[in-house]
Amino acid sequence: MPVIATAGHVDHGKTALILALTGVDTDRLPEEKARGMTTDLGFAHFEGGGLTVGVIDVPGHERYIRNMAAGAWGADGALFVVAADDGWMEQSARHAALLRAFSVPILVLAITKRDKVEPGRVEAVAGDVWARLCDLGAGRAGEAALGRAWRPAA
Repeated sequence: MPVIATAGHVDHGKTALILALTGVDTDRLPEEKARGMTTDLGFAHFEGGGLTVGVIDVPGHERYIRNMAAGAWGADGALFVVAADDGWMEQSARHAALLRAFSVPILVLAITKRDKVEPGRVEAVAGDVWARLCDLGAGRAGEAALGRAWRPAA
């Protein structure tokens, strides 16, 4: 079974995205519920095209970077999440660097919180993030895997 891990800055919507995609709330600890913040690894799965895919939801806060690393290091690919209202943030860079170090390709770039910004902002953030990922070498494997399916607006 292939496994994907989330990656991205705290409060960018990784857990909410996994809930929307799988129906599983990966924040299961009382502390996570009380704080509204992922502190430990969460797990879900989905099925599509006859394939079951495991999902590891990782924390985005800098205090829990070791947990992020534990969840991401063995993943087959990553779902990189960036909020449209914040754009690239400090933990975005750290998570991208870890994915690169672990040779985990970024297969999907998800821009969340699109409803909080003007449409042009979404394209600008997506283009900026993709350029940063490619500059870090983190987006190249994912780009090859996706066949360059997504391209920022010219």
